[in-house]
Order: sequence, then C-alpha cells, then structure tokens
Amino acid sequence: MKQRRGYYVWLLMVLVISLIASGCGNSNTPDVSSNHKGEAANANNGETAEKKLDPYKMVLVLPGSQPKDEQLVLDKVNVILKEKINATLEIRSIDWSAWGDKTNLMFTSNEAFDLIFSAGWNGFSQQVGKGQFLPLDDLVKKYGGAFLDTINPEIVNAAKVDGKLYGMVANKEFAADKGLILRKDLVDKYKFDLSKVKELADLEPLLKTIKDNEPGVTPFIVNGGASPNAAILDYGYYDLLGDGPGELVRTGEGLKVISKIEDPKYMEYAKLMRKWYLAGYINKDAATLQDVGKALGSGKAFAQTGSFKPGSNLENSRSQGTELVEIQLMSPFTSTTDATSAVLAISRTSKNPERAMMFINLLFTDSDLMNLLINGIEGTHYVKKSDNIIDFPEGVDGGNTGYPPSRNWMLGNLPLIHIWANEDPNKWQSYLDYNESAEKSRALGFTFNAEPVKTEIAATSNVEKEYKNVIVTGSVDPEEHIPVFVEKMKAAGMDKIIAEKQRQLDIWAKANNK
Repeated sequence: MKQRRGYYVWLLMVLVISLIASGCGNSNTPDVSSNHKGEAANANNGETAEKKLDPYKMVLVLPGSQPKDEQLVLDKVNVILKEKINATLEIRSIDWSAWGDKTNLMFTSNEAFDLIFSAGWNGFSQQVGKGQFLPLDDLVKKYGGAFLDTINPEIVNAAKVDGKLYGMVANKEFAADKGLILRKDLVDKYKFDLSKVKELADLEPLLKTIKDNEPGVTPFIVNGGASPNAAILDYGYYDLLGDGPGELVRTGEGLKVISKIEDPKYMEYAKLMRKWYLAGYINKDAATLQDVGKALGSGKAFAQTGSFKPGSNLENSRSQGTELVEIQLMSPFTSTTDATSAVLAISRTSKNPERAMMFINLLFTDSDLMNLLINGIEGTHYVKKSDNIIDFPEGVDGGNTGYPPSRNWMLGNLPLIHIWANEDPNKWQSYLDYNESAEKSRALGFTFNAEPVKTEIAATSNVEKEYKNVIVTGSVDPEEHIPVFVEKMKAAGMDKIIAEKQRQLDIWAKANNK
C-alpha cells in the first residue's frame, strides 16, 4: 500500500511539472488576435456545416432555347457546386413563346423545382399575388448576405411586395432607353442621315427607300411585344406599375394612374403602325409572329425596336451576327419594372429553399461559377485575350457557338463575368454611371400587389390576347378597334384594377413621403 501511494504521488508530480512546462512554452508563442480566432472558428464551422449538407439536385427554370452544349457546361458548374454547397444544378429551358403557359402549368400541377426567372415586365407581381414564390427575407439574412451587400437598397425594395422580398434582382443596368435598331450596311448603302430621326414617324422615309429598293427585306420587323407601342411607349413613355392595366405617365407631376389604351399617345402610335402596315413596311404576320429573332442578322429585315444600355449595340451586333446602329428615342429611365427586369425567385414547390438561396449567394460571389453559366467553358466557347477580356475561339462566332452568351442579363452579379473583346473594357463602370444618371420614376420602389384583383387581371389579360397584338402591329384599323378594346377591357374589370393600383400607390406615397 505504501509503495502504491508513493507511485501515485510521483505520477502527480510529473503531471504538474508537465503542465508548468507547457505553460512556459506557450508564453513564448505569438498570440492570435481574437478576430482571427473568430474567423478561424467561423471557417471551421462553415466547413463542418457544408460537410453535413446532404446531396441535393437543384432545378432552375429559364426562358429561351436550350444551348447545345448546356450539359457540358453544367458538368463543370456542378464540380463547383458540389464542393461549395454539396449540390448539383439542372436547367430547364422553356421557349419564350410557351413560357407563360408552361410555367403556370408547373405551378398549378405543383411540380417540384427550386428557382425560376421572373421580371417586372413579365408577371412578377402577379406571380407573387398567386403565391407562386416564397418570401425570402429570412433566407437572405441567413444565406444571401452577398446579395444585400451588392444591390442598392432602393433596388432591393423594388422586388418587395407588401414589404416582403420575393426576388433577387440581377446586378446589371437598372434603367433603359428605348428606340430603334438598324442594319448598318443598309444605312451606309443609302447614306441615311440618322440625326434627322428624332421621333418614330421620322423613320418613314428610310422604310420607303428599303421597300422600293430591297426586295425580300422587311423594312420594319414587328410582333406584339416588339411593336413601338409595346417596346417604346410601355417602357419609355409610361411606368407600367406592375401587372394589369393602369399606368403612370413618365412626364409631369403627381401620381395619377391612367389607362394607357385611352391615352391619345397610344392611338397615335397605333395609327402610324396601321399606315406602315398598309404601305408594306411591316411584316404581314406581325400579329401572330412569336419572336422577331435574328431577322436583322439573317438579312430578312432592316429595322426593329430596341431597348438600350451601355454596350448594347455591340452585344446586339454580336448576337445578330451583323453590325447594327441604334437610334435613341427615349432617354434612360428607371422604374420598378426596370429595376426588376431580371429577377430570380424561389418556387413555393422547392424542396430545399435554403440550398437554393446558397446557390443564389454564390451567383453574387463566385466568378468561376458565373463565367461558366453565362459564357461557357474557356477554350471551347471563349478564349482569354487578357485576364478579363475574352473572345470567341478561332472559327467560332455568335452564330455557330454551342453556348451563346444569351443569358448575360438574366441572373447573378454580372460584373463578375469577363468582358468580350468588342465591348467597352470599362463596361461595368459605365453601368454604374448609367444607373446613377437615369431619370427615376416618381413611383420607383412601388410594387403592386395584384392579389385583390387577380380575377380581373386574368379577365383583362384574355381580352388583351384578343385585341392587343392586332392593334399595336397595325394589322387592323385602330380607330375602329381601340374603342371596342377599351369597352371590353372595362367590362372585364379594367377600372377596378386601376382603382386598386391608385389605392395602393396612394398608401405607398404617404408612407414614403412622396
């Protein structure tokens, strides 16, 4: 017993001496600041959290045709996503012509998917009113800090309905100026003086020249969405104030909501389109044509309407495969519709909204991910000319590439992506300057909640499908058809929608001291 007790005393003394020696050794080691300790702890916690994430396949729904090489790109994308958030991505592409019908069916059938493109000009507030999107405020606070750090709060607010955030706007231009796009080869051939085109009607002599001298070329290619009434008036002369009828005229003062189809300006443009249609300047299938596509680049048309931003002429020229020129008819303007011209929303049918938000956050921080999604694979779809400048590989152009950069406005933090060689190397600074210089709508930040009048919006939408395209393309006599259009819109509930917009706008104005 005495020997065992002595052994324990000896062992205790050895342990004490070891602890003292350890303390003395640490006194000679440089200390780590508490901040760095915190960062290290956070990093370790982040790694642990990521390792604990179960594998998840995200589905993103985007408009437009599916690029031929999309799966090749997604294979590269998924390497990044597996490492960062243990997820993979599938993109489902839906042609623009079928977008509305197919996406509505996806929601009504409760099809499971995670993320979907939306826009203020394409039903965003109506989709919110239908409950198709999840509110994101809590998710963005937990997983989307990069979005809040990147986007101006005034623009973030534009994606809110009744004070709740429902979409993550793409970081790009938040304004637009409207006008005309023309083929440069024909402008040069006939020595057109574009400085004389100040108003839409001033284009008429140019169209006549093309009609008389260029057989097989449509002077002015138009469809329901790319008519001057829709492309220039809707987004340059009016603030649309969200879905359904009821608009605010850009000029002047006050916040009076009007019916644009009863505005003399609407009739003026419709009568001009009718005149041009009868003269043969406009394509005969304008009312039913789904997409004007690359009519300029293919040599089938001379002019079309356009929406401009810094570098848009180079982008459009590259996309069309021919050199173009722009004529500005409306100066830069920012409305809630412009601010939400490209929104990524999380579907109410998502099985994992948290992972979807983690993915969105990566779109605002990870340049490799963004360049893959927007520009494709280096060496295959583009080559680097310098650190941040790219061009097509030899033998590849916008017409034959397997991954055209047609999504370079739809999602994420676009200044993270490379700049094409024919673009302004200061493109992103130009965007910032452009956003700051644009005229701001008196109703910027107001987002209409369509829920109280969703029945009337659906009814008026059906009337628009019957009358709008034939009127704005000049396919029918507007003096005969616009009064009938107005009458049927009123019967479908147009005045009720306008009154509801006015009510909500007045409340918003009072709350924001407007």
